[in-house]
Amino acid sequence: MTTRLRRPAALALLGAVLLSSWTTLPALADPEPGDGKLVLVLDSSGSMKEPAGDGQTKITAARTALTRVVGKLPEEAAVGLRVYGATVFKRSQPGACTDTQLTVPIGTGNRPALRTAIAKYTPYGETPIGYALQEAAKDLGAEGKRTIVLVSDGEATCAPEPCAVARAIAKQGIDLKIDVVGFRVTGKARSDLQCVAREGRGDYYDADSTTDLEAGLDRLSTRAFRPFRISGTPVQGAPQQEGAPVLTPGLYSDTFGTDQTAKHYLIKRTMTGSTLRAGVSFRRPTGGSLVIQAATKLRTIEGDDCGWSYPRAFEGDQGLATGTASSWPKYAHQKPCASAEQLVLTVDPGKDFRELKGVPYELRVDEEPPVAETTALPAEADDPTWASMPGSAPRDVVPGSSFPDAPLLDAGSYKTTVMPGELQIYKIKADWGQRIQAQVTVPQLAGATGEAVNGIRYLDTALISPTGEDVYAVFAKNMPGGSGKRGVLTKRGVIQAITTKEIRYLNRDGANNQDTGTSTPGEYYLAVSLTRKAKDQAFAIPMTLTVGLVGTAGTGKPEYTDGATPVAGDSVTPSPTPSTGEKTEAGGPVPPSSPSSPDDDGTPYGLIGGLGGGALVLVAVGIWAIVRLRKPAGPPQYPPYGR
Repeated sequence: MTTRLRRPAALALLGAVLLSSWTTLPALADPEPGDGKLVLVLDSSGSMKEPAGDGQTKITAARTALTRVVGKLPEEAAVGLRVYGATVFKRSQPGACTDTQLTVPIGTGNRPALRTAIAKYTPYGETPIGYALQEAAKDLGAEGKRTIVLVSDGEATCAPEPCAVARAIAKQGIDLKIDVVGFRVTGKARSDLQCVAREGRGDYYDADSTTDLEAGLDRLSTRAFRPFRISGTPVQGAPQQEGAPVLTPGLYSDTFGTDQTAKHYLIKRTMTGSTLRAGVSFRRPTGGSLVIQAATKLRTIEGDDCGWSYPRAFEGDQGLATGTASSWPKYAHQKPCASAEQLVLTVDPGKDFRELKGVPYELRVDEEPPVAETTALPAEADDPTWASMPGSAPRDVVPGSSFPDAPLLDAGSYKTTVMPGELQIYKIKADWGQRIQAQVTVPQLAGATGEAVNGIRYLDTALISPTGEDVYAVFAKNMPGGSGKRGVLTKRGVIQAITTKEIRYLNRDGANNQDTGTSTPGEYYLAVSLTRKAKDQAFAIPMTLTVGLVGTAGTGKPEYTDGATPVAGDSVTPSPTPSTGEKTEAGGPVPPSSPSSPDDDGTPYGLIGGLGGGALVLVAVGIWAIVRLRKPAGPPQYPPYGR
């Protein structure tokens, strides 16, 4: 069982104009500030003087990895540091088996104190793991989501037995999990630490080197504060068209009901002849099927079909499904969709309503003004050819786990890690005349990480439009690592790449999502995931992500009627997560890297694979979620595309 810490944040309830009869709901899916706490429990026993797997001592590797990880933690995250075996040298001396200290009390804003304590962290005494865990549980208190991250390089040398302590904590009903990093351990030491994680409802991770240790700590601490999130002004859809809430461009949130009843919303045009786009996204419940027959439908008040789509999961324990419905009239019978003052958006849970019961979803509405003249605009974009991207020193980045907390990436290289079953989301801005390229590089894997890969795995990626369409360019040429949206990862590593078509206004007349989804500029999303195996222990794969924008920004920009400007849903109701300080906060831009430390071996971090399909994008991945979109009335059972 894994109980994850939640990142303190409140959903933004920004003042969108509430037209017609709205029923306001409580904010969705975000915990209260202070809801999560974490304590790092570190081995300071004499064995930490021994060599690590990369030429350094274990203690040097631990200091390096811990310093880097602390720098990535959200400033508002409540974190503390406890060490054991730091003050009593021999087991025969008094106090050896109770030798543990909370060197930095759990709190926020204590990063300087954490760095100072880490710098003083030295190997010395015995290994009283069990007693240290008991004290760490007391440090965290009795309320809220709490996590212990234990780092150890050997067997306990004192009673109580660590696994029994973890079991006792769990039996007490404490809402607390114990994650464990075993640093160059084998045999009984390794099996004992795995038992602590298992009985403590946490994850176990093997580390052989500085890179391995940082990867494990990064995943087990930093990302513990980043759950899947839904943003938007709460609104309640109606069970029928009559009495439905009226929405203008913005970002909204609602929840699936308890039965098959669809929810209805009226989308009001604010500009005559504009193009309206609606997207729905949500988290799939744990254990749900990979294909969910839910539909997002857009039609006129009179019932004329404007557009619809089904979400579809690709791979992974859970996934993210995204998609859109648009009022752009591609066919003669859809002309009323271009002029109606109001359209009806329907979110229908379909036959899988039981899996979606009570699941919150995000609703985005965009509006684009009409263009007076299109004859001078570039034609629909052709299939792209990959362009080489210059290398650069990779910057650290903390991935998001949902759209609201996705970090904004500029062109350049980034390093991070990915774990089996994890969903990562990144945000990339692209303008008219540009297309996005993303390449993931995983180096050759050695030691415990290489063994953990255990054969082959798949790296999946997707590129998603601002409103949720899958915009992976299926027939792109000269792609690094070969064509396809899925990379095959072995111990030898992998190079995998993905790109879009060039963003052009007339792409909206294209046949597929890769066309229609690249007909507007804005913030696009890159999703990355690694497949999980049934018997996996927790481990992290290092990866480098390189992003490029090909083309001249502004080329082919249309002139909108009367000088009007498009209205993007997220600009009207922005994501609640701020960007502050020097760290990469959720949803914020990635800051420049500081000069590399002497301990930085430059190992890249990498993983990617592709997701795509049909009229929507569903990124099945991670222990995270599925998003759904629905499309208008009367679609076939499993259509290849939305309309």
